[in-house]
Amino acid sequence: MERFPFLFGAQYYRAPTPEPECWAGDFAHMRELGFNAVKFFVQWRWSHRAPEQWYFADLDALMDLAGAHGLGVTLNFVLDVAPTWLYARCPDARQVDAMGHAVEPYAVSHRSAGGHPGPCYNHPEALLLRRSFVAETIYRYRAHPALQMWDVWNEPELSFQQRTPSMTNMVCYCDHCHRGFIGWLQRKYDSLDHVNAVWGRPYVEWSQVEMPRVTGSIQDFIDWREFHLDTMTAEARWRLALVESLDPAHGRYLHVVPGWFSAVTCVDDFAVAEPCEVFAATMNASPAAITQVVSAAREKRCYNVESHVNHGCTDVHQPIVTDAALRRDLLPQVGLGIKGFLFWQYRPEVLGCEAPAWGLVRLDGADRPVTHAARGFWEAIRPHAEALLEARPARPQVAIWKSRKNEIFHFCTQNTVQTLNAAIEAYTQALYWRSVPFTYINDAMLADGALDGIRLLIMPCCYYLTQPEIDALDRWVRAGGILLNEAHLAGYNGTTGRHSRVLPGGGLAERWGIHEMESTSSFHLQLDEQELLAGAMPEDVRKALHQYGTAGGTHYPIRLADGGVAWGAHRYAELAGARIVAEGMFNEAPCLASVRVGDGAVFYCGTNFGQAEPGRDGLHHVLEHTLRLADVRATADLLSPTDRVHLDLLYRDGRPAFAVVLNRTTEEQPVTLNCAGAWRGLFSGAQWRLTPGSVQRIPAEMAELFVIYRGPS
Repeated sequence: MERFPFLFGAQYYRAPTPEPECWAGDFAHMRELGFNAVKFFVQWRWSHRAPEQWYFADLDALMDLAGAHGLGVTLNFVLDVAPTWLYARCPDARQVDAMGHAVEPYAVSHRSAGGHPGPCYNHPEALLLRRSFVAETIYRYRAHPALQMWDVWNEPELSFQQRTPSMTNMVCYCDHCHRGFIGWLQRKYDSLDHVNAVWGRPYVEWSQVEMPRVTGSIQDFIDWREFHLDTMTAEARWRLALVESLDPAHGRYLHVVPGWFSAVTCVDDFAVAEPCEVFAATMNASPAAITQVVSAAREKRCYNVESHVNHGCTDVHQPIVTDAALRRDLLPQVGLGIKGFLFWQYRPEVLGCEAPAWGLVRLDGADRPVTHAARGFWEAIRPHAEALLEARPARPQVAIWKSRKNEIFHFCTQNTVQTLNAAIEAYTQALYWRSVPFTYINDAMLADGALDGIRLLIMPCCYYLTQPEIDALDRWVRAGGILLNEAHLAGYNGTTGRHSRVLPGGGLAERWGIHEMESTSSFHLQLDEQELLAGAMPEDVRKALHQYGTAGGTHYPIRLADGGVAWGAHRYAELAGARIVAEGMFNEAPCLASVRVGDGAVFYCGTNFGQAEPGRDGLHHVLEHTLRLADVRATADLLSPTDRVHLDLLYRDGRPAFAVVLNRTTEEQPVTLNCAGAWRGLFSGAQWRLTPGSVQRIPAEMAELFVIYRGPS
């Protein structure tokens, strides 16, 4: 069986459902649909019912059925459902929240077997017991002919209770974590004096170090969450290493939930992707989620192993997914590099509040519209699956900085990560709908100077940086990079644990010759209306001023150098410097400015354009300006109405082989394409013969995968 094929199938079994009477018919139907893959949960509590009592009869039968129907099986470990006997043996294994309360095991809709959220990840005996269960399962199934891959961790998270971070339910504060945290600090800081210097503490013994229970001191809390992030990464590493040592013949990976789980809840997609052979996620057609997975994988093959196209619950049943709706969900993922799909789930469960949603078929096993859509989708692309496996998107020249430390910092200052995520999402959407290939880089990549091929770096809400990041950023700009950064760059220095006295911080103000002279919140601003009205004002700006007024608020207008108006948000900083070029003014003071630095340039925004409301044009203005400065063009020089048509090209042997074309409007859109060849749509049957500079009319709401049979050399 091929190790890493183009997957198309479904997750099937989360014990105890579906029940055995459904199995034979369901597997026959999966074969009829053309599926090549299926996934089963292996739940610790369900299968390890007493210290020496194992239950695998259900999985044995399911493995045999999958093999008989030609389906490759992924076995997915679920260890966040601890057996009841574990806590009798290890009563101190329970997680402990910030209030000092032990988290008792419980059942939730997605863990009906109970035992959630599992033991503390730093409890040594619980770790040995998890390893024992994983090893026992590997020994049992590693020789089974239906086995294809191991998914060692289903949606890593420290605790389901803290998916929306809150200090009331933050974990874990047990004694094992306290000892582990002290060891982590010793490795990071070398000495207690160093900890005292950064945290501002007078500790005289390591045992005095406290676990932070509030966020106001900032650096201690960031260290605390990074300790747990590294704990989770270590958990991923041992699981993957154990599979590799006991069953090197089969593939191994884990799958994350990009965008929903956060660094505060202790998931670092970049870190846990590193030891995987391939990488995977639970997601849908979100450019941010897809980009995060592909970026974290760093050129490893990526799968969507929990497509949530059938989302719903008992109260809100799932949507009716048509052929067109399914293409709109799956094709954007193909265009950005995803190499297969497993739907969650094949058959709806009949337990808990997730029922009766999520199924590719009805509760009784009969077809739904999405069943036919899935069959048609796979029939169309299956003949090209091997070629799609080898096809790669264009190498990006634009990167968005996405730092776990900065994310935790924003939680410290705002008690949420949503505003930061919204800013990153705004730049993501703007680039995606300009068809500009881009990637995410994290704080470690920036510090290491891992920016090969990147011409434009975008840094939204870039308040927290470490000195290694600051120095690497300076070197990259001087070597020719173009930086677009928002307000208060390196306003907090994570290396010293101090707010920077001069902004941008870490010595950048002096090196670059640009300073933030005065700063305030947008809520404190008072607009000189006469100054703004001195030039021509677009009608939409007049309407916005009428709605928002001229006193302080979330948004404020900025007069651009070309006479237009952009809208800033949240922060305001006046900029100064002998060499700066004023790009935007507020009340006669520059708050947008550019400056040449070595062979590169910095476009400094004294505001947060990414937090402006949809429809505000500040972000789009500066993005267009910096893309031109960096000489970055859209895919295949696509020229189209902004935010309407998206194009991805997938290359084989240096030539375009496939194209994903999306029109998100209800109207036909003309575009200019500089990608020659004969294009054939796999779903619409459209036949395009393009020459460089061809004008092509994109049908309304098109979501199409084209095969390109000939192209330029």
